[in-house]
Amino acid sequence: MEKTIKEKKIYQSDFLEIYEDEVLVLNNQHKAKRIYVKHPGGAAIIALTSDNKLCLVKQYRHPIKGMSLEIPAGKKDSKDEDGLLCAKRELEEETGYQSDDVTLLYKMYPCIGYSDEILDIYLAKNIYKVEQPLQADEDEFIDINFYTKDEVKQLLKTEKIIDAKTLIAIQYYLNMDVS
Repeated sequence: MEKTIKEKKIYQSDFLEIYEDEVLVLNNQHKAKRIYVKHPGGAAIIALTSDNKLCLVKQYRHPIKGMSLEIPAGKKDSKDEDGLLCAKRELEEETGYQSDDVTLLYKMYPCIGYSDEILDIYLAKNIYKVEQPLQADEDEFIDINFYTKDEVKQLLKTEKIIDAKTLIAIQYYLNMDVS
């Protein structure tokens, strides 16, 4: 355990804050520095068609300077935003699809070593195309793709999927009983 001695905000953007705290490590009474991100959280969604094909979105991710194949996901507009609403919004904005059958699977900390972000992972079954979907963010350019379980396994073998939340969600998808 650790005791915070001093909390210092060193950066704030429109959706996250970076802190540099001084802590006392209780096991050995030594002082240490902890740098971390406070994040509003997010939601991601395993989106399945009526024939159980998985919807993945392909988009450019600036931190890795490359493309990533992922389940639809995004940040919450605030710490108080409901994860289900966030997941449904992101599904519609990123893919143009909706579902009337959405279930929370689990909550996870995707970057526990340096962020307090909590990501809610949902399962959406029987997704369907919306005539006039919510508009995507103006800086997002997304390709939508649908894959069978065998195709997803091949994507994993060839390391085409590198995003952690998607890798975790795909393990659920590959192990779920769709009968």
